[in-house]
Amino acid sequence: MLRFSNNSAPYNRLKSTEKEDKMSRKARGKLIVFEGMDGCGKGTQAMKLQEYLHSKSLRFAGNTLSVLMHEPGGTPYGETSRSILKEPEKTMTAIFEKLKGHSDYPLFQRFLNLIEAGEFDFNRTPACELFLFEASRAEYAPLLNKILKSGIHVISDRLHYSTLAYQGGGRGFPIKYINLMNEIALGGLTADLVILLDIPVEVMRDRMSREGDDKLAHFERKYKDDPMFFERVRKTYLKIARKERKRFVVIDGDQPVSIISDQIQARVDELLGIE
Repeated sequence: MLRFSNNSAPYNRLKSTEKEDKMSRKARGKLIVFEGMDGCGKGTQAMKLQEYLHSKSLRFAGNTLSVLMHEPGGTPYGETSRSILKEPEKTMTAIFEKLKGHSDYPLFQRFLNLIEAGEFDFNRTPACELFLFEASRAEYAPLLNKILKSGIHVISDRLHYSTLAYQGGGRGFPIKYINLMNEIALGGLTADLVILLDIPVEVMRDRMSREGDDKLAHFERKYKDDPMFFERVRKTYLKIARKERKRFVVIDGDQPVSIISDQIQARVDELLGIE
C-alpha cells in the first residue's frame, strides 16, 4: 500500500507520458528499505523517516520527494497476495463465498462446508508461501522502478531480504532457489540503503505477546511459540548484513524509539546529502 504525505499521489501522476518524459531527466530516487523481525519497530521507524523527510521540505513538482510503501503489497495483485499470506482465513473464505456456485469453481462450496465444520486446513507448503511473496514482488518492483526513475525516493517496509530470512532461514527453503526467484521478480532492482532493526528473539516474543493472537498474521501465530524459528531468521538477517555491509546498517532495535530515529536520520542524511 502506498502512503503519501500529501493528496497528490506520484503513482497517479506518473500515468502522464508528457510528465514522465520531464521526470526522466531528473536524478533517480533512492530506495531505502527497512528490514527486521516482527515487532522490531520498522513500521514505526519507516513512518518517522517519511515524516522527517517531509519536514525537510524536500519537494518535487509539488509533491514531497518521498513515498512510503510496503511489501508484500503496493499493487492490486500484491495486496491480494498480502491478504492471503497474512489472513488466509478471512480472505479465502470471502473468495469462496463470492464465487461459490460458479461452474469454474465446483470445489468452493465443499471448502466452505469444511470451514464451517472447523475442518479446513489453511496451512500451505513453504513453496506455496514463497511463490505468493514472489508474485507480489514481481508486480511491486516495476512500480518502484517507475517511481524511482521519476526522482522520488522510496521508503519500503520490507523487500526480498525478508524472504531470504523467513522462507530461507526460518522455513528452510533452499536459498539458491529463493535467490533465483528474487532475481526474476526484482528485475535488477537494488536498494541503496537497508536499515536492519535487530532485536533479540526474547524481545520480539515479548512484544508479540502483548499484541494478542487476533492481531498476529497467520505465520506469526504459527511460529510464535517456536523460538528456534526466529533464531534462524535473525541469524540469516545478520549473515546477509555482513555479506552486504556497504548497503546495510544494523541498528539495535531495543533502544528508545527517539534514539533509533536519530541514528536512522543521520544515515539517511548522509545518503541524500541533507545538511
